[in-house]
Amino acid sequence: MLNKKHRIGVMFAIVIAAAVVLATGCTFFEDKEFSGSASGNKTAKNEITVSIYDRGIIPASEGSYADNRWTNWINRNGPVNVKFIPIMRSESRQNLMKLFASGSAPDIINEYNTAIRNSLYEQNQLLPLDNVLKFMPEYEKLITQYPQLKNAGTKSDGKLYEIGKLNEANPLHAFFIRTDWLKKLGLEVPKTQEEFFQVAKAFTELDPDGDGKDDTYGTNLSYYSENALNEMFGDSSSITQFSWGIKDGKIVRLWENELASLTFKKSLYDNHIIDKNYMYDSSGSKAKQDFLNGKIGIYINPSVNWTEFTLSDLAILKKNVPGAEIAPLAYPKTSMGEFTGAINNPIQMTTVINANTKNPEAAAQYIDFMMKPKTSVTFLGDEGVHWTKNPNGCPSVLDPYKQKYEVSYNVDYQMFVTGINQKCGYIINKFNPEVPEQKTALDIYKSAQKLYLDPSRQSRLDGGRIYACISEQSECDTNGSAQGNKRSLCQSDHQRQ
Repeated sequence: MLNKKHRIGVMFAIVIAAAVVLATGCTFFEDKEFSGSASGNKTAKNEITVSIYDRGIIPASEGSYADNRWTNWINRNGPVNVKFIPIMRSESRQNLMKLFASGSAPDIINEYNTAIRNSLYEQNQLLPLDNVLKFMPEYEKLITQYPQLKNAGTKSDGKLYEIGKLNEANPLHAFFIRTDWLKKLGLEVPKTQEEFFQVAKAFTELDPDGDGKDDTYGTNLSYYSENALNEMFGDSSSITQFSWGIKDGKIVRLWENELASLTFKKSLYDNHIIDKNYMYDSSGSKAKQDFLNGKIGIYINPSVNWTEFTLSDLAILKKNVPGAEIAPLAYPKTSMGEFTGAINNPIQMTTVINANTKNPEAAAQYIDFMMKPKTSVTFLGDEGVHWTKNPNGCPSVLDPYKQKYEVSYNVDYQMFVTGINQKCGYIINKFNPEVPEQKTALDIYKSAQKLYLDPSRQSRLDGGRIYACISEQSECDTNGSAQGNKRSLCQSDHQRQ
């Protein structure tokens, strides 16, 4: 019996020793492989889910919106593990409602559409943020400096629900016309609705690209480009279901404006001036590809990223069509008057947290991490590969192709990040005028500012004159007025789509 007990004791000791060794070994390998904290003590990261727009523009070589170089960097370096939930930009309302109805909505919802966020609030689907602000010191600091952000994110119950950012008030929708086609066909820049139609018709029928084929379109009408075309007539029906405005001090339905824009769009369709299959181009990617291939004469850009468009997109157009020349086109005068287009919202709410999230602290930590200046610099790409410093000391695109295919699609991951709290956040400082292509891009942007930030024109929503506070660098309140001695054109009705 003694020997048996002895054997049992020895075996028990061996098991304990093995367990200790195994546990030590696991700890060693875990620390070695996954270490990254300053103390060397690594704990498992919390997990959250985050919605991200699927705009259909990510190259296959980069992966998907859920899994690419940027999502991988976030998960390697961030405080939490993130599963990104791609949502088609053109169907975000439907997709989000389905996710909430099924109980599988993301922890963090990034959504530009104010009506969608308001609807979620009314359904008690959103988490009040007052108690988690302490886990977002970057945002807490920002709303202390700019209380307008806190005011805009606070709902009727007096609690903070929405996270937002400050934007430069720049043109959001823009028309670009092929000036080389105008010269070739002996046409003038269209200034009225009738001239727009005739020029677009000529671009469609007179073979402006000279290839002997019937393969050009006068303009495009898909995705949000329809909104911009509606704006010519002071009509906002594509954005808000119905078009409303102020007349004689009263809020009224703009029936005449809606009818005028609808009639004009039908004439474009009936005369084959637009692609008849435009309704299937839900992301606008086909229209953009047609433009880049030199097949559209008046390109309606529904959400202009000014550096990407004037550098990367135009570089592709020039490569495909070496003689192509473009210029911004002011909204033509219509039967409803002279209007300007959407202006990027200077105070813009973008992000909310699901009321049913299991770990609000983790969600807040992710938002704080994405707002850190170091993260924003990383999302510019690699210095010397994607960008270099220009004479202003600001990052400028170095390789338009690498920028477009490896960097540009990452913008929505930082949807809630303010970029204009320093000079390099302003578009005008992102160009290097010593580089010919960037000098051209800068000139296009300045021309667009002059055309679209025109205080003499009406805005499409207020029925009156657009707010007149003009310049490049400003801090604007939610009423569109400038603070201090700086001035800017600020129009809080519109936001980036």
